[in-house]
Amino acid sequence: MRGKNALEPRSCSSEEGFLGATGGLGSRRAVGWLFLLLLALEQLCSVLAFSTCKTLDMDLMKRKRIEAIRGQILSKLKLPKPPEAEDPESRVLSEEIMALYNSTLEIIREMAAEEPQETLQEEYYAKEVHRFTMLPTDHESYGEEYKKDNQNIYFGFDVSPIRLTLPDPNLLYRAELRMRASGTGQEQRLELYQQKYHSRNDSSWYYLQGQAVKVKSEKEWLSFDVTNVLRVWLASTDILGRFRLSTHCSCDSKREDLKVEIEGIVTKRGDQGQISRDKQQRPYLLIMAMTPERVDSHNHKRRKRSTLDADFCSSQSPEEKNCCVRRLYIDFRKDLKWKWIHEPKGYYANFCMGPCPYLWSSDTQYSKVLALYNQHNPSASAAPCCVPDELQPLGILYYVGRQAKVEQLSNMIVKSCRCS
Repeated sequence: MRGKNALEPRSCSSEEGFLGATGGLGSRRAVGWLFLLLLALEQLCSVLAFSTCKTLDMDLMKRKRIEAIRGQILSKLKLPKPPEAEDPESRVLSEEIMALYNSTLEIIREMAAEEPQETLQEEYYAKEVHRFTMLPTDHESYGEEYKKDNQNIYFGFDVSPIRLTLPDPNLLYRAELRMRASGTGQEQRLELYQQKYHSRNDSSWYYLQGQAVKVKSEKEWLSFDVTNVLRVWLASTDILGRFRLSTHCSCDSKREDLKVEIEGIVTKRGDQGQISRDKQQRPYLLIMAMTPERVDSHNHKRRKRSTLDADFCSSQSPEEKNCCVRRLYIDFRKDLKWKWIHEPKGYYANFCMGPCPYLWSSDTQYSKVLALYNQHNPSASAAPCCVPDELQPLGILYYVGRQAKVEQLSNMIVKSCRCS
């Protein structure tokens, strides 16, 4: 005889069957309502959870931003601690150091005036690569001004073929000035300058960037990012573009001699110099560009994009809660207790804050994908975060002991934010 179990059918009376059926139906309805209630609560919690990375206090964010700025400045200047300096207000700065500082600010303003690039979009597509070699050192365009001394090296480029290759400045993605160098192995700070023409016969040199190099006797490559300079060249009608590589001037003493030799820069005269130059590789511009079709597509997408920049955020109500730029002024003396930075006295560092609820909803949350993401990135947030999108540099004039220096610190000012 086979024993009974839960799966075996059994008979029942009509009354028992009616009560069992109605009882089962009511139970199923109750379970169904309970399930819907739990699902609604789960979705509500999910929306709240995905609206921002974390609920943050405004004052806490400001304090954290100030401390981050303190560490950034020291790190970018490669200083283990703030230098001890006398009150800079009591110092008299030379005209040369102030001119250098003002030139740095002008370059930063010009960079800020240009439309920001959508780097994520641009990086996706392949780039065309072009190379333009500098004009030979005996070219007539150098004139009498070009005489290689021990502190400066000049690089001249014919802009016309570059402009023919890139008729639209928007095609330019990146440009580098590259050169092969050999040296003594001693570390030396080199500075790159750009020549700007105010009129046909009037020009001046503007500081672009500097880097500490330690070139050994074997030839190695040096490169400088000159993308913004090339954009200016392409948009202008200038025929000649020039750079100058110089040793650092502390302004307390004269410039030291260059400890590097640049291949292709020949000072020998006559046939010997010609033969030597022909065997060497002159410095050149390496240019990466997008095709016109990609630029058209890219600009079309850019027009659709709404940037959460300072102008947009300031036009909203003061109670704006969503992701936006939050203004934050940092006074070097009051907030950081520093006296060694002479200019500026402070600046608007700003920061990004606010939830990103409009990018995520319950229908865009893929539970399996998010579970896998959280498994591999347990400390990361699966929700979109309000992060900086466009950053700008900061020029400072500061003292280390009695020595005045001018530096351009990259990515110090938050100009716009995005949800990512």
